[in-house]
Amino acid sequence: MVIPADSPNVTQQTVQLVGREAELATLLLLLRPGGPQIAHVHGVPGIGKSSLLRELAVRAFRNGLEVRVLDCRAIEPTEQGMMCALAAAGMNLRAPGGLHGAVCLDNYDSFLLLDAWIRDQLAPRNPSLRLVLCSRRPPNAAWVAAEGLHVSLRLRELDSSAARLVLEQADISGPVAGRILDFARGHPLALRLAGAAAQQHHGEFPDDLALHETVNQLSHYFLEGSDASLRVALEAMASVRRLTIPLLAAMCGETDAGLLYERLAQSPVVEARKDGLVLHPAVQEAITHRLKASDPARFTAFRRAAWRELERSAGEIAVSDLWRYTADVIHLVDNPIIREAFFPSAQHKLVVERARPADLETVLQIAQKHDGSAGRVMAAHWWSALPTAFHVVRDAERFVVGFYIMFDPATTSPDALSSDPMTNAWATHLSAQGPIKPREALFLRRWLGSESGEAPSPVQAACWLDVKRSYLELRPSLQRVYLAVRDLMPYVSAAQELGFKVACADAELQQATALLEFGPGSVDAWLRRMVRRELRLHDEIELDEATRELVMDGARTSLTQLEFGVMRTLMQARGAIVSREKLLNAAWGQKQNTVESNVVDVVLLALRKKLGARNGALATVRGRGYRFIS
Repeated sequence: MVIPADSPNVTQQTVQLVGREAELATLLLLLRPGGPQIAHVHGVPGIGKSSLLRELAVRAFRNGLEVRVLDCRAIEPTEQGMMCALAAAGMNLRAPGGLHGAVCLDNYDSFLLLDAWIRDQLAPRNPSLRLVLCSRRPPNAAWVAAEGLHVSLRLRELDSSAARLVLEQADISGPVAGRILDFARGHPLALRLAGAAAQQHHGEFPDDLALHETVNQLSHYFLEGSDASLRVALEAMASVRRLTIPLLAAMCGETDAGLLYERLAQSPVVEARKDGLVLHPAVQEAITHRLKASDPARFTAFRRAAWRELERSAGEIAVSDLWRYTADVIHLVDNPIIREAFFPSAQHKLVVERARPADLETVLQIAQKHDGSAGRVMAAHWWSALPTAFHVVRDAERFVVGFYIMFDPATTSPDALSSDPMTNAWATHLSAQGPIKPREALFLRRWLGSESGEAPSPVQAACWLDVKRSYLELRPSLQRVYLAVRDLMPYVSAAQELGFKVACADAELQQATALLEFGPGSVDAWLRRMVRRELRLHDEIELDEATRELVMDGARTSLTQLEFGVMRTLMQARGAIVSREKLLNAAWGQKQNTVESNVVDVVLLALRKKLGARNGALATVRGRGYRFIS
């Protein structure tokens, strides 16, 4: 057994898993010679999927076998991210014959960007590797049609005897247990929530608990039974992807955030991971929806506070932790266009994968149908020059219903680029910014659905979801994306919101170019702009640590080293008064004679000039010092 990288230590489980012997026996078949290679464990939120995986690891360990449990929420959904996670879990990436052993991918719903790669490359290339994919939804059509032995295992509610045993483990029996059994109907999370709520409310429950809303209502009933500080902390926690002590302190203003953090870790609805605390997804959804509806201002306030803390800590992030930061930022975006692009809430029935030689004629037919003979010629040109640029969309019957063409211009033949008027214009535009460097730009030459063409559709959505994986793989180098579109109107609103601009055009194909500039900070900087816009933080004053610049409304002003030191010290004080002595020590690195020196006043005067109409943000507190007013 291997301790999961981002899950509780399975050797420290205090509650015995009950009612899942048949499911465990099925999963243990994977560990036997000749057993199935892939198992899909699926079921509704809170049905006990994660608990089953941890118990599988325990049972395997007792039999001298190793099962690694990885949480997909903590892994970057790219090939590199997955291989790094496997290496960190102790897998030998250079083992003869490929990877060996068993790996459970929990919360696989968060890994849909990498689904095709796992199915079509990781599993076939490593026949001795056993995979358990754990998600809310059953395997899609592509998995069902894939070669190899597969098992699909749906978790259902516990029977009455197992459900009663769960309550007995929580010291709940008698009439209270009977009431809980009646409305929980064997749902493990509902049983656990009801048990916790029973202890808080002395066995009392509302009379109007609806079966289909049990988890939702129990989440709020559990919340109401918590003391004030814990209740606020749980609401704050529901606003972020994962909770750390600094985030908790920023959102709740707790002076002893460490103690409150430990209390949260003991909650029955909270999972303690190596990188922070995580609410059970079903409980998080319930609390978030209620908070957004009842007190949207507080929901926004939590997210703003979390954002400021994430921004403050951005400069301290190691490269290995970059994905965690990116995922935290994406979670703060309440815009479905952004959130769905990286963390789709529903599994697409359509599957995107690299095109095969047999797909050529279908691709050409789709191109001709929507772009005429010129479109067919363009598609044929790129298939001949760079067939690896093609990705096709397949439906449940495995028929090609769409495609997209995308590639890195820096690693593409100059002749191929110049032979296509559109990519030639893109390359000219890009080279005007300087030499074209690998991984710096992407050319999304075309995307088309067999029926819908380039219009918004499930095919288009599937293409764009797959494209986002490339965004992540190429950061932090990726600076811009070029794409061709005939009719911008259906996309105008979303394009403006995401920052696309219209550039050059192709008269023959009657296509315009939409250009997305990520900027020097690549995808992460773009996401930060989206968060700031959504949280209406564009009017705030910021400091760019890397460039030593003052940022207001997107405009940048350079600061001297002393100006930067004074401004940073005041902003880090979060509104508290900073004495002249402290400013001198922080900005100049040494104490000076505060009576004879007026250097602080000189620097503050210069800063106020650069702040312009916002110079009131730097306030002088007579006799005490200075403070920054956000």
